[in-house]
Amino acid sequence: MKNFTFTVTLMEHSIKIELPSGATLSLLDQKHTRFDLEDNELFLLVKMGQIRVIAADLTLLPKLEFDRVVRWNTTAYDLPLAVLTQHLVNLAEEAGLSLRAKPEPVKIPKNLVSSCNKATDELLEVLNTFGIKLEKKKFSSAKAQHRWNKSLANIEFFVKRTDSQATVVWQKSNQLVIKAGAKLAPTGGLKADGTPGLAYRFTQTLREEQQASWDPNLFITTEDIILRSVNEVGHFLYFAGTNSWLELIDNKGRTLHEWAAV
Repeated sequence: MKNFTFTVTLMEHSIKIELPSGATLSLLDQKHTRFDLEDNELFLLVKMGQIRVIAADLTLLPKLEFDRVVRWNTTAYDLPLAVLTQHLVNLAEEAGLSLRAKPEPVKIPKNLVSSCNKATDELLEVLNTFGIKLEKKKFSSAKAQHRWNKSLANIEFFVKRTDSQATVVWQKSNQLVIKAGAKLAPTGGLKADGTPGLAYRFTQTLREEQQASWDPNLFITTEDIILRSVNEVGHFLYFAGTNSWLELIDNKGRTLHEWAAV
């Protein structure tokens, strides 16, 4: 953005920023949820420079780890708070971010899109200056080495997808337990032409081996299931197709990759 200037005020526990539009930002370096919102204000929770939550309702606060809170007072834009929040959520998801919490979706009127773009442009320009970017963090986990340790045996990891939900415990180096009551994805693993791919065939093999432990009509597991690897867990639950080290997340928002990478 050309000739972009903003005013920064250092407070005792935060940084206050006045944007060119007159809107204000507050950046708080904190790991707890004890903060308030003013009228026409939304918040972002940030972990290591990556946005994890976008919302304007404190009741949406999830249990997760974060190290920064951004409060954005949007009064100066004269835009509905719900619309501006939704626009920012849309931008985050288009950038590939998987938000841990967000508001109920609302439709953005076409005549407000341009104004929303101007508002979020100056927000993101300032956030970028402070190391907060609206982009998906690049993990090297595809090539990373992972190692089991005893502490992992006491941690529950959760899969929370639209097609699959489960609680998983990595109890031994070659034993991952999928707790009873897990929901399996009913479909997946097909090629672009609709024919079964390798992921589909591997998943079907795993499910056939465990056929006594899940209901093929409801796609719900009826007892605990033990598999040998994270790869098998991903295939069994949702036909893989994504990095399962990042799909398994504890109750504080840490991925299995973060726990086990060496």
